[in-house]
Amino acid sequence: MSEAAARSYSLINILPPLAGVGSAAIGSGLLHTLLPLRLHRMGYETATIGLVVTGYSIGFLVGCLGVPILIRHVGHVRANAAFAATAALMVMALDWAPSAWINGLIYGAIGLAAAGISVVTESWLNELVAPAWRARVLTAYVLELALCYGIGQLIGLGIDVRGSHMPMLTAAFYMLALIPVVAIGVASPEPPHATPLRLLHAFEVSKVGGLACLLTGLVSSTFVGIGPLYGEALGLEQQSIIVLMAAVQFGGMLMQWPLGFASDRYDRRYLMVVMSLAMGSVAVTLILLGRHLPFWTLAILLGSFGGIAESFYPIGVAHSNDRADPAEYVPLSSNLLLIWGIGGAVGPAVGSAALQRIGPSGFFSYVLVLSAGFAVFALWRIRRAGKVIEEQREGFVAYPTSSPAILEWIPFRKLRGRDRP
Repeated sequence: MSEAAARSYSLINILPPLAGVGSAAIGSGLLHTLLPLRLHRMGYETATIGLVVTGYSIGFLVGCLGVPILIRHVGHVRANAAFAATAALMVMALDWAPSAWINGLIYGAIGLAAAGISVVTESWLNELVAPAWRARVLTAYVLELALCYGIGQLIGLGIDVRGSHMPMLTAAFYMLALIPVVAIGVASPEPPHATPLRLLHAFEVSKVGGLACLLTGLVSSTFVGIGPLYGEALGLEQQSIIVLMAAVQFGGMLMQWPLGFASDRYDRRYLMVVMSLAMGSVAVTLILLGRHLPFWTLAILLGSFGGIAESFYPIGVAHSNDRADPAEYVPLSSNLLLIWGIGGAVGPAVGSAALQRIGPSGFFSYVLVLSAGFAVFALWRIRRAGKVIEEQREGFVAYPTSSPAILEWIPFRKLRGRDRP
């Protein structure tokens, strides 16, 4: 850590990067919720929109792998300006995109830029947050991302998706994200480390943990991308769809901590089996009754679905860390994040195809198959693999699925008081 940063531990100093990433999260919430509706109104089929949404996840994955290289060459401030400007320009370019393929490429560039903004922000926080504050700042960071994303969704309540207001307003929020960085009055942090690709090793450490992270991408991240199309398939108006998507977002935020609390006290594998059965039960209810449920009942069910689906990722990472050496935590967690991203890249194409072929019940039939498959696999692994010794268990941490850089400063319990890997 640089001497300048070491003398600058202050809550005030972390406000600029938090303000910047919060602005970007508002733009993301607005974009991801309204773009599928916009494309649908433009005449694109549901499966085609799913492929466009896949472009974002692919861009995000490329960004997680390649952004550290760029930062090492040009520095954090220039890189942040480039990413924010790229995101803004690409969002405005959506207004002139002539085809689905161009939309997908543009969305991929936005995903890459979003990953870059996250890497820069989390590198700054790593430099500016005192070790004693990291658990509290991490909690605040997770809450901020979720709240700002939800605010962005709700801003869309009054926007006509067919006009230029959504691209222009989203671009403005991305541009605002670069301004606070100039207010950071300390030297640039150390460049982030590149993420080593060891995806198979992550499954070797814990097959259930790796599969849980993949499941989150296949289900939760997929619904974030194509959930608005599910609402349209139910015949809902734009305002109702946005409220439902916000319910999914806030459900994901609120349920992580109680489920994480339970995962610290019980075998995480059994807890994830119960979670998968609960998610499957919600899926069955929505398959059978989705069209006939009162709106607020539907919102509660989707909020519960979002909370359960989103919680598989942090609990899966915690379970993998239970079985890993502390020196492996950062590279292992980085690869689990990439596994989540792969699920987010595959899921929209499959989920949207099911939605187009079968109708509203198609997506949750897809969820039901994945939930049942995970439960069966986890129970099989419980029979074959022993329980983790209590002293070897790592504490639950609410991970934001943002970038590998955050893993450099997460306060893992077993790493406190010793050198970090």
